[in-house]
Amino acid sequence: MIHMIGLVLIAILAENMVLVRCLGMSWPGKTVLTEESAWRMGVSITLVMVVTALLSWLVNTFVLKFFGVEHLRILFYVLLVLGSVELVRQGLRLFFPVLHRNLNEYLSQVVYNCAVLGVAFLINLRSYSLGQSLLYALASGVGVLGVLVIFTGMQDQASFDYCPKVFRGLPIQLITAGLMAMALMGFYGLNVT
Repeated sequence: MIHMIGLVLIAILAENMVLVRCLGMSWPGKTVLTEESAWRMGVSITLVMVVTALLSWLVNTFVLKFFGVEHLRILFYVLLVLGSVELVRQGLRLFFPVLHRNLNEYLSQVVYNCAVLGVAFLINLRSYSLGQSLLYALASGVGVLGVLVIFTGMQDQASFDYCPKVFRGLPIQLITAGLMAMALMGFYGLNVT
């Protein structure tokens, strides 16, 4: 139980996919403009991460190792991300049509999100079990969701009109993201045994 809690804390804080691992997405200022869209994007990423983790674990265990084609891992994982996005899209369309209407445009942006691919590689690299893989993917998605919501909330709350003119826009956003990353670097090396 402690190991699972440690895995969640490490995935959310010490190895945050956006701020610490520098995997993630196109700059949040372009893709996420409101707090509601940040939630939608974060939920979309989380859903795709969990499905990709499940599929990548199954493919790695039962296909790549069995047939001895581990050298094709990157090709399989890229195809799995594409398939996962479509699987999530069709599953939401069939079982949760309202959620599908809200998340459909954000699922298209998740296709080229390298955090999803990074989770699949980290799961394989660390030889996690199926339960650990799903938990790590879920916690990593929650970490991405948290970064998006916090960053968007800070943009809404803070007035950047009083900062020097040369820092307005993207420069102050990059400085803000850097400060957030430095805050999470305090958790780097967190090890729960």
